Amino acid sequence: MNILCFTGSYLPGYKGGGPIKTIKNLFDQTGDEINFKLITSDRDLGDTFPYTSITSGDWNQVGKASVFYIKPGKSGYTQTARILRNKDYDIVYLNSFFSFRFSFFPLLISKTLNKKIVLGPRGEFSEGALSLKSSKKRIFIFLFKLLRLHKGIIFQASSNYEANDIRRVLGHNVDIHIAEDIGTQEFAKDINTTSNSLNTVFISRISPKKNLLFALEILKKVQQPLTYDIYGPIEDVDYWQQCETAIKTLPPHIQVNYKGNLTPDNVINTLRNYDLFFFPTKGENYGHVIAEALCAGLPILIANTTPWRNLQELGIGWDLPLTNPDAFSDVLNNLATMSPEEHLAMRQNVLAWAKNKFSQRDAIEANIALFKYAYHKK
Repeated sequence: MNILCFTGSYLPGYKGGGPIKTIKNLFDQTGDEINFKLITSDRDLGDTFPYTSITSGDWNQVGKASVFYIKPGKSGYTQTARILRNKDYDIVYLNSFFSFRFSFFPLLISKTLNKKIVLGPRGEFSEGALSLKSSKKRIFIFLFKLLRLHKGIIFQASSNYEANDIRRVLGHNVDIHIAEDIGTQEFAKDINTTSNSLNTVFISRISPKKNLLFALEILKKVQQPLTYDIYGPIEDVDYWQQCETAIKTLPPHIQVNYKGNLTPDNVINTLRNYDLFFFPTKGENYGHVIAEALCAGLPILIANTTPWRNLQELGIGWDLPLTNPDAFSDVLNNLATMSPEEHLAMRQNVLAWAKNKFSQRDAIEANIALFKYAYHKK
């Protein structure tokens, strides 16, 4: 199969977060069976200058895929239209619903060419994601459905939860195929434990959807010594200013540090030095950084807005409702009083669970089956 993919950010970029890892893992694990071409931006998220290590406006071999980096503006749209009109592909694979440049525009052209389309909304239909810029999104969804553009498209859901989100937004007659994102295959080689304050960490883009401000408000209720290190690009400057204001109001036994950006190849090695991954996101269709925390042997404290559920039963963390902030602070207070031996035992359990989960090929086979389904669909 020949698949032409679209995504807003890709390697060597990293500021786009999880979607980059989703596509990279897909190419790495299925690229021997499927021929992938990718169209993406020639610069990282929010950057004004293109990458220096690629050839813009031409095909570049990146891992197992051929990648075309388009320029901003009219020339990028022209390049996209020309590549689509070549028709040397079987399936168009879109990795966003709301991106005009990398989803809606290629979708319209693909429709006119009568090409098969797979679209992964990547969590954009979760209630938390839709609550941001909700008026514009509601109008776009209304017009999309009015024009019946969802007809004939195969929607990829990474879980039953996301499948329900898609049905809630687009209706129960949409064609949905569940294929979980392919997780990392890297694991912490050893585990470090700390004996002083509880060392917690946040890694993600700093934007309202990732809910860092909520996490900081929770820390006001924590009575035990705690350190919270924050990694990630500042996507929303106004939101970060609100976070900085909240940090200044924290009690002296709570230490918060902004550590800047973290490149993808350093995530697991960095995570292994902490006690807990604290990430009360408003919504994730998968959450690669959650999977990476588990692969670093780190228990996770997250909201029940992701596919990672029933964590306490598994002994690997907590997924709690955002409507109950006291439940988050209770967990943090309890963890802060645990002994180093108890922390080590919990982390060893997390790492063992992650190795079993991510060493299986279920997600890889599900993604291959998704494209086979689209290829043979009449």
